[in-house]
Amino acid sequence: MSATEPIAGTCDMDGSKRTGGTVRLPTREVRRSLFLVSLAWAFGAIWITAVAGTPVTNFAKSLKASEFQYGLLAALPFIASLLSFPASLLTEATGQRKRIFLWSLYPNRLLWIPIGLVPLWLIERYPGSESIAMWTFLWLTFLMHTGQAVGGPAWVSWMADIIPERKRGKYFGRRRQIGILTAVPTALVVGWLLDTYARGDDARLMLRWCAVIFIAASVFGLLDIAIFHWVPDVPRKPRTGVHLLRAMREPLRNRQFLWMGGFVAMIVFAVSFMGQYVTKYILEQLSARQGWSVNIVTQMMLIVAPNVAALLVINACGTAADRMGKKPLLVLAGIGLAPVSIGWCFVTADTVWLGYVLAILGAALWQGVDVANWNLVMEVSGSTDNGNNGGSAYAAVNSVIINIAGMLGGLSAGVIAEALEHWRWTTPIKTFTYYDVLFVMSGALRLLAVVVFLPHVHETHARPARETLRYITTSLYDNLFSAAQQPLKLLRVLRRNSAKGQQQRMPDTALRTR
Repeated sequence: MSATEPIAGTCDMDGSKRTGGTVRLPTREVRRSLFLVSLAWAFGAIWITAVAGTPVTNFAKSLKASEFQYGLLAALPFIASLLSFPASLLTEATGQRKRIFLWSLYPNRLLWIPIGLVPLWLIERYPGSESIAMWTFLWLTFLMHTGQAVGGPAWVSWMADIIPERKRGKYFGRRRQIGILTAVPTALVVGWLLDTYARGDDARLMLRWCAVIFIAASVFGLLDIAIFHWVPDVPRKPRTGVHLLRAMREPLRNRQFLWMGGFVAMIVFAVSFMGQYVTKYILEQLSARQGWSVNIVTQMMLIVAPNVAALLVINACGTAADRMGKKPLLVLAGIGLAPVSIGWCFVTADTVWLGYVLAILGAALWQGVDVANWNLVMEVSGSTDNGNNGGSAYAAVNSVIINIAGMLGGLSAGVIAEALEHWRWTTPIKTFTYYDVLFVMSGALRLLAVVVFLPHVHETHARPARETLRYITTSLYDNLFSAAQQPLKLLRVLRRNSAKGQQQRMPDTALRTR
């Protein structure tokens, strides 16, 4: 293996190499950095899992959130992410990617402490102040998301210059798998805590336990960011004036990047229709049946099952993106996601199994969208050997396009839910409500994204979708077969070691008998 990644460039005194104004790290530093970034996400996955799912929905419900406020809550991360474009300007103008990341992500994680405590304090101090407390909760949540919006582009550009291009799909697949290993037990513990200690209709008790979860999550989130202090900075020459404007214009001139961004934007618009409403819908459906551990079942369905599914397919999707291309992966994912959305209409207390099936399929298919889009952004964000420098502008533009769509999707869902709050349509199958309207609209929009945008995406070396599907299914079969063989392999190793131990003891036994 070469001494540096990549091998082209001009050597610096420390053995690293410089391409396009960006220093490339020696191979040993690259390996160490990859380990640290993965280790950090093991803690980050605990943070994001603890604050996702039922805790936030139950917190909002205990503050008597309106249907529109649920939609607004789902739209807040997308609204905040509009700051990613000016943040990218700052990143390109200063070149201080690591510093910007640290200064913005620490507040992002710390803010979960006041998010949990301030609304609770308002309710305790001023009874009947649920409306003020809810809006305070929304404002603090918005501020929390702004930290991610500012630090996100800097992190993407920073990682693009650390992680070798040919390994990105596989590496990020493995990194997500590590996160899933910590996310699954976290989701179960969170559900168990809420079902055990926050049962009943006591809103204040629910708020207190959610606050405890938010504070604990904040600690793990801080550990995630703290590990990046040991990840080396990759110096990048600041760009100002004409060079900065050219860097900002470059993504807007890349037609393939914009068509791909348009597809992902419409998918995100459609998915944000679901947002908080799927969690709220499942909680309401399960509450109709007595004796159920509502939060554990909901966490199992919406977090654990999808994470297990993602664990199984991430590697296959990452390898498929590298070998088969991004477009066929998006075609398969987009077509599959449409019926998954509509299927949620038929999940009730009597068909809980269907919820698990849909959650697993949705998570598995979403990995295709996520991996393909992520690979594209990483591909155009890094420094290339010929000196072209995509920089954080691509990450920022990608984020802005997607998050405008997500913001509009969440707000639109909130308006529709508020307008149809009392609408009912009774049929022999079930009584349909605004939830079903949102689910059907989401499915139609997902299919529309495939039809409108993907025909304009051209990828030179992409393989046909059918061949890609065959490759993924073969990879999944091999992975599952290999996983099933592990207990037998372990048993054979134990038997072999036991046999060797007996053979080594035989001479000693013979000597003693003599």
